[in-house]
Amino acid sequence: MLTLDGELALTVFTVDPDGPREVDAVRMRACAPWKFIAEPTLDCTGVDALELVHDNGRIVTSAAALAAAFPSPPDIPAPSDPWRAALAAGLEIRVPIIAEIDVGGQTLIARRDLEVIDGTVPRQNPRFTELRFDGLTTQTLRAGQRYRLTSAVDRTSLDERERRGELSLEVVDCNFYVTAGELDEPEVDIEDTEPAMPETQPNGYTAGASGSAWMFVVGTDDTGGMSVLSMPLTIE
Repeated sequence: MLTLDGELALTVFTVDPDGPREVDAVRMRACAPWKFIAEPTLDCTGVDALELVHDNGRIVTSAAALAAAFPSPPDIPAPSDPWRAALAAGLEIRVPIIAEIDVGGQTLIARRDLEVIDGTVPRQNPRFTELRFDGLTTQTLRAGQRYRLTSAVDRTSLDERERRGELSLEVVDCNFYVTAGELDEPEVDIEDTEPAMPETQPNGYTAGASGSAWMFVVGTDDTGGMSVLSMPLTIE
């Protein structure tokens, strides 16, 4: 989420079966929040797009900069402080961010929609602390062996949210990806946030053949925060 008075940073992270990789070029742009984006190369262009300056795939922008670029739909007069007025009227504002990444002779396109809110409570990204295999933080596994896999987060990086009339720490959805071996489930959640270092429900991972591999976990929380954990593995 992006607050009306806030700013955010977004980073492009590109991987293939061999792990994180260098890219040839990155282009990033924001799209008008009222424009339906079916094809980014056609629907997010011209006055409906704002080119974003990046540093090694990382951009920093603010709600003020985006509102200045997209004050109101075409032919509709923009009131003073248009986005605040829209939110006060009960309208939703979601700004699509498009990243085009040139790598290996092809162009990959990624999209992330930012929800704009009129809030003063700071929001955090979930912060991963470690991966655990059978309860241990190791990066060396045995070929063909099955492990009880969990991922842990720092409890202080979780925001409070209201559920069933009570405040509690948010749930984190964790998507797992691995370049060798097999996962029982592609997604497991961190629901019990009472421990000092909350972890996902158990997942199963069977290590592949001897060699090197990478495991990635993408965490998304209830308030729009997102983080990535990447870990190289040695399989013996």
